[in-house]
Parts: sequence; structure tokens; C-alpha cells
Amino acid sequence: MKSSLLRDSVKKAFEFQKTVHEDPIRAQQLMEERKQLLDQASALADEDDVHATVSLKSHLDRYKRDQRLLDTVLRSQTTAQSESLQNGQDQQLLMEMREASSLENSLRGTSELLERAYYTREDLDAQNSILGSVSSRISHLGETFPFLNRILRKASVRRRRDSIILAIVISFFVLLFYFFH
Repeated sequence: MKSSLLRDSVKKAFEFQKTVHEDPIRAQQLMEERKQLLDQASALADEDDVHATVSLKSHLDRYKRDQRLLDTVLRSQTTAQSESLQNGQDQQLLMEMREASSLENSLRGTSELLERAYYTREDLDAQNSILGSVSSRISHLGETFPFLNRILRKASVRRRRDSIILAIVISFFVLLFYFFH
């Protein structure tokens, strides 16, 4: 449920980015819908789930940035309407604002990707340490009980033999494919 709310929030954010400069009123409606979705997701948030909390925090930060962008666009639009865009400097400012918005979105996406990569790395490190401890326990059991050590050696020999057979079969079919292609 929470992931679907966040997914809908991302869709609204994407629509917001497309419409913020062309139709600020529609963008404002999208922001209100996103706020409702994020409020629902934060109500469902589990404090113990670190990934969900980080993801929700990231979505809320993105919402705040988009809200500031919308305020800036609305202010610039009212200013532009009052001054009626009489010179090229206003056009240049509007283009710079769009470019700044695009750069901000790229930076935000990059930072979210890096956050996910760091958490994935931490998870992989934790799994590696768990597998290392399991491996050391099994080797300790093998040293303690000789018949387990024999079974582990047989499994290792069988695994090597199966790997060699599989490599030969794959090589054979690759060569067949290569010669008859």
C-alpha cells in the first residue's frame, strides 16, 4: 500500500515537472494531490523499516523542493505578467530558471541513486559477514566431526566435477553455434 502511494507520488512529481512552467495552476493541483499521498504514506510508515523511512524522507524533500520551485514560478509569472515581458532579459531569466530546475532534478535523482547504492552496499556487506560466519561454522564442524569433513569434501569434488562437465557442454554448444551460424 505504502509503495503504491509513493509510486503515485512519483507519477504526480513527473507530471508536475512537465506542467510547472506551462500550467502552474495544474501544477498546484498536482502538488496538493502529492501532499495527500505523502501524508497517507507517512501515516502508514513503519519506524523500524529504514529503507521505507529513507525513501519517504527523500520523497518529502523532493516535495518541498518542488513546492519552492512552484512558488518561484508563480512569483515569476505574476511578476512577468505585471511587467508584460517587455525585454529579452525576462526571457533569459525564465530560461535560466527552467535550466536550474532541470539541473536540480538531475542532482536530486543522482543523490537518491547514491543513497540507494549505499544502502545496497551495506546490505551486501551484512550478507557477506553472515555467509562468512556460516562458512566458518561449517568448517569448524568439519574439523570437529571427521565424517562431516568427508561429506563436505565429496560435495566439493562433485561440485567441481559438475562445473567441468557443464563447461564442456556449454563450450560444445557455443562451438556448434559458431560453426553453423
